[in-house]
Amino acid sequence: MNRWVSTSEKAAFLQWFLKNHRLKSREARTILDYLVNHLHVLEHITFTSTLPASGKTIVISSMQSDEPGFVYYDQAKKSEDPSKVLGEFMAHPTVKRNLMIHFYGSHIHTSYQQLIQTPIKEQFQNYKRFKGYEQVTQSVLEKVQKDTDRATLLTQIDQALDERNEAKFKELSLLLKEMDQSSK
Repeated sequence: MNRWVSTSEKAAFLQWFLKNHRLKSREARTILDYLVNHLHVLEHITFTSTLPASGKTIVISSMQSDEPGFVYYDQAKKSEDPSKVLGEFMAHPTVKRNLMIHFYGSHIHTSYQQLIQTPIKEQFQNYKRFKGYEQVTQSVLEKVQKDTDRATLLTQIDQALDERNEAKFKELSLLLKEMDQSSK
């Protein structure tokens, strides 16, 4: 998604999540409660579905997830200490951070999917990939159309032969010859 996500939308989702899911890490609940109660910090949180190569990312999982209960990535450093995150929230509330939440059905949960903000680079890569798919599909469709037109013309030529219609046979044969030459 490339839309702006309001702090109230983020807070409403986190409240729903805390109400409906048990977390693997009790301390992770403290982090989410902190975010819900400190909207100035939540304002700088970006929900993500992929782990960015750089930046600060908090990963929290519910009991139904196979992922670890809590992990914090700060650039290349990995930590499983939630108190470090709370300390950073208090010391640097305006730092941009990513939040990834794992729970059963997250990939189809519309409220969560609307919060996820896809980086522009990933959107551009998707655009390029789908443009390539479009070109391949277009060339396949053109080939199928040419093959269908040729098969129809051959059927018409056979019919002209069966009817012993020499004029129609010559006309269709010329069309077939032109079609074959244009496809080379």
